[in-house]
Order: sequence, then structure tokens, then C-alpha cells
Amino acid sequence: MHVYGPGASRWSRYCTRRYACPAVEDADRFLPWLQERVQSGEIVRVAPTTDLIAYYVSCLRDEFPAEVRRTIAPLEEIERALIKCRFSDACTEIGQAVPLTCTPTDLDSALVGAQKLGYPLFLKPKSHLVVGTAERGSLVHNESELRERFTRYAAAPGQTLLAARYPELHWPLLQRYVPSARQQVYSVTGFKDADHGIVTASLSYKREQWPPHTGTSTLQIGGRDQGILTAGLRAVDQLVSCGIFELELLADDAGLLAIDLNPRAFGFINLDIALGHDIPWLWLRSTIEPVAPQSERPQRVALEARHVVLHFLRRLSARPTPAPQQHRTERRDPERPRAWIPLLGYPSDPVPMLLSNARLLRNPRSLIRTFLSISRSERVAAELALQGSGERRQP
Repeated sequence: MHVYGPGASRWSRYCTRRYACPAVEDADRFLPWLQERVQSGEIVRVAPTTDLIAYYVSCLRDEFPAEVRRTIAPLEEIERALIKCRFSDACTEIGQAVPLTCTPTDLDSALVGAQKLGYPLFLKPKSHLVVGTAERGSLVHNESELRERFTRYAAAPGQTLLAARYPELHWPLLQRYVPSARQQVYSVTGFKDADHGIVTASLSYKREQWPPHTGTSTLQIGGRDQGILTAGLRAVDQLVSCGIFELELLADDAGLLAIDLNPRAFGFINLDIALGHDIPWLWLRSTIEPVAPQSERPQRVALEARHVVLHFLRRLSARPTPAPQQHRTERRDPERPRAWIPLLGYPSDPVPMLLSNARLLRNPRSLIRTFLSISRSERVAAELALQGSGERRQP
């Protein structure tokens, strides 16, 4: 394996050669660099491991050999997945429900939109293109907070090329807040071959995330709800032409709401591999020849993937609340034994795994204080909810 850049994978036991390259986030330099190497034949295949990599590869789709090109989604499709307002429009066209959103371009229109959506609401980027991944958005509770936080995003360093192409991404979107968003988010994941369609798929759900409300999964659990899986695959089949996918569905009183589509490898892909869906291997095979549908393997263990460091800190900071199980519904089969795997890396290739986890501990005191603060907020919220239910029960 040849590794470009300074990532932890350069220390993998499977890495045979290391090369320098521009930072992936620097589109102004990285995209021309990648184009030159694809045209020369130095690079033939690029795994879609991040939003930006998936985007770059799609931009250069016509530069790749024919057998690889068939595995790369057209740019319009990638834009539809990575830009949330376009994703919402596409879902509406195929009859897939989505949370109510509005896309204001100034404070006045944001205030009008917020009145229609109601508080609290999410304020977040339309895409991680242009603004980068550091900006995750936030939960806005009232008009005062909206006035304070609604502002034009600056382009991330190295993103001037994308900022000129997508000027609308400088402005955040507003989205209706769904209370179940922290505990009822399902992921339909898998791989679609350009010739044979969806060849493998699985269902899991997010139990914990970081940061809260707007973060990525830190505890992902395999699921078995065939109805949710079928509904998700119905949408995926109309939105995705080929490649790796993760469709996030939010279970609400109104049904299943599509909230995100990732046309690339996702953070808990280890879980899919452990469940018998070797998506990276299927992707690699598809760049050589069409891939046939895979047979399903029965799941005898209720499996979950944990971010080891964040899971430990979460448990360390947690204290009993007056209603500890009030908002958590157990969806695992009680008759199956449980097991877990690490979310990041493989024990058989320990150095990259250790380096990836160590990055979180560069400022451990700040990280621990954040978890303690969140734990206190959750205890206060639980106490208020318990008091409110007690008052309602009184005659």
C-alpha cells in the first residue's frame, strides 16, 4: 500500500511507500496535484474516504480508466449528496420525507424562517465544502441566539476555488429540531455496483455522538429492523448510481426523515465489515470487474462499534440521573450475546489506531471538562423533566 500525506495510515504495517502531497483541505492545490497524477497514470484508483476526496474524484471522473470510471458517481450526484439543500430537494422529488428547512441569505429572512420552523432549531452549514469540517453548526433556542449566531461563513483556507463555484454555501441553513435526533438516527449503509445495483447493505443506529446534537457517531449498534432497511434502500436506489453509501434516517412521529447522504466511506465502516459486509473490498473489486450481489450472513451476536477514548470519557463523566433510561429505548435482541469492536482502526494494525486515538488527547483537560459540562447539563434536563411530569400528575 502506498500512502500520500501525513495521516496515521502512513505508519500502517501494510504501508510500503510514503509520499508527500498538498493538504486534502487545500482544494486550490490538491485538485491540480491529483489531476496531474491521474493523467500520468501514477494514481489509478482513489478510495472515497472523505467528502472532499469523493468530490475531487468526481470532478476528475473522465480522467480515470474506463473500468475505474464506472465506479465513480457523476459530479451532479455528488453535489446532490454533499449539499444539504440539494439533497432535500432530491428527496422530496422521490417522495422521501425530510425535516423542514429554510435557506436564508440574510438575518431578516432567517428570522422569518425561524418563526415558521419554531424554536429550538438547528443552524448549520449547507455543506462541508467551502466552510470545512470544523464548523458543525449549533442548536439555537431563541431569537436572541439566532441574531447572535446567524452570520456569513468565511471560506476555509485553500477553499477559494470551491467558494467561487458555490457562493451559496457561505450562508447557513435552518432546520427544524426533532427531539428524537439524539437517539433515533438510523444508518442504511452498503455498496452499489453500477451494473448489478445494491450488492450489500446493512442497518445500524447511532446511540451516542460527539459533539452532541451535531456530531458524528461514537457508539454505533447493528440493527435488524427490516422495514427501516427496506425504506432506506428504496431511497438509496433512486439517489445513488454507484459506490459506497450511508443514508441517515431519523425516526420521528411523522415517519422516517432522511437527514444526510454520505457517498463515501463512513466513520463506523468497521462495524459493517464485522457484520460480513466488506465494503472496502467490494469497492476495490468493482474497479476491476462488476460485483455480484452478496449473500447475507446470519448475525448471531448483537455487535456495536465504540470510539474507545470517547466512550471511556463518557462513562467516566456520567452520573446517575433521576430518570436514567427515560430517553433511551433498547433495540438490541435480548436473546443474542453482545460484543463490541473499536470504531477506529484494527488491533492487528495497532500503530495507526493508537495515533488516531492519541490525537484526541492533545488537550485532555479540556476534553474532560467538556464531557463533565455535558453530563451536568443532561442531569439538569432530566431533573426538570422529572419535576414537570410530577407537576402534571398532581390534581
